Amino acid sequence: MQETSAEAFREYRESGELGEAQRAVLRALRSAPRPVTGAEIAEHMNLKGAWKRLSELERHGKAEKVGTRRCSISGKKASAWVASEGRRVPSVLARD
Repeated sequence: MQETSAEAFREYRESGELGEAQRAVLRALRSAPRPVTGAEIAEHMNLKGAWKRLSELERHGKAEKVGTRRCSISGKKASAWVASEGRRVPSVLARD
């Protein structure tokens, strides 16, 4: 990576701005009718690696884990996520 690219990336990270993929995942969280998993977002949006964006959004205070549930895509237990701002967090997640 060239020094100018590395410097630009550092400035971007320090700015607190969200990248395109992060904004797409946040839009999906905001529009979801219930808490969703990273795999469900990835499948719905055709966005590989959506789960990586969730922890980044959590660090920005934009998303939060609200429990675990069985993922409708993988069939495995996974963290369930919601958008942090402007969203009421359901008190109970669907049980397996």
